[in-house]
Amino acid sequence: MSKPLVARVGFSDSSVKAFALTSTTTAEEFRASIIKRLDLTAGDTFALFEKRDDYERCLDPQEKPADLMKEWEAADKTKTKTAPCFLFKKKVFLKDDEREMQDPVAKDLVYIQAVHDVVTSVYNVTQEEALKLAGLQVQVVYGDHNQTTHIPGFLTNNKDIQNFVPSELFPQRKPAAWEEAILKEHAKHRGVHPDEARSLYLNICRAFPLYGMTLFPPCKSMNNKNLPSRVIIGVNFEGIHLLKVRNKEPISDHLYTEVCSWASSSSSFGFEFGNQSDSVKYQFETRVGTIIAATVQTYIDILVQMLKNGEDSNDDA
Repeated sequence: MSKPLVARVGFSDSSVKAFALTSTTTAEEFRASIIKRLDLTAGDTFALFEKRDDYERCLDPQEKPADLMKEWEAADKTKTKTAPCFLFKKKVFLKDDEREMQDPVAKDLVYIQAVHDVVTSVYNVTQEEALKLAGLQVQVVYGDHNQTTHIPGFLTNNKDIQNFVPSELFPQRKPAAWEEAILKEHAKHRGVHPDEARSLYLNICRAFPLYGMTLFPPCKSMNNKNLPSRVIIGVNFEGIHLLKVRNKEPISDHLYTEVCSWASSSSSFGFEFGNQSDSVKYQFETRVGTIIAATVQTYIDILVQMLKNGEDSNDDA
């Protein structure tokens, strides 16, 4: 029998839970044990990731997490900014996620992931949107506004304020000014149940163009005359998106119905779009090429299955 190991799994709110596994435990078995431990009933779109510095990789189902842990121990720690770790979070975002919203565990996981993406400035958020979101987040964390407790210094004295404001926006106001505006917004939500506040928070985030999009580190454009020298590649249920590095504004969107093919290697990713008589090829230099391709394939497989299920249901009708 394999000797039990202890693996620590991180979540989007920086919390960590310890799980037991063996040298033969597969990533899929490990994912299943996490889902069971969390009592997560709507876990289909959640996955286990390996995080190394500035990129994340979804584990293949048959990979052995124990082998990865050995790699981490043997790796040259001087070449990494932060220690590698496992992450558990939502991987696939579809238009209809109401089933997840009915599962309180899934809803909370989606919520803390949204908060993380807001405060780390994954999304392009205005100051007005940031304040609305922060007010709701304070309601979730601290409950109803209390005039004797929620006073100047409540968020700033222990630097908690930075957990509520997008990192790119934070320098635009003094901490005390952010706190005053956030507590004023928080006061508007007196009587709102934390679960309802989570729903309101997520409703705002779902309206963001980047919500549910997997963004990959900036990469070099190779011989693509119509593109900037460096771009961000984003992938979601609609297709492949190219964004500006400076502000994540869209350059071009390529729906899966228009994508003819894609290919990758350990140092590149490319795709072709258009039709047989008039197509364009884009090629990019990136160390996460295989990860981008796998993410595209995941959505293609889901969309094909959804189409098949729709056809089957039509046949039954």
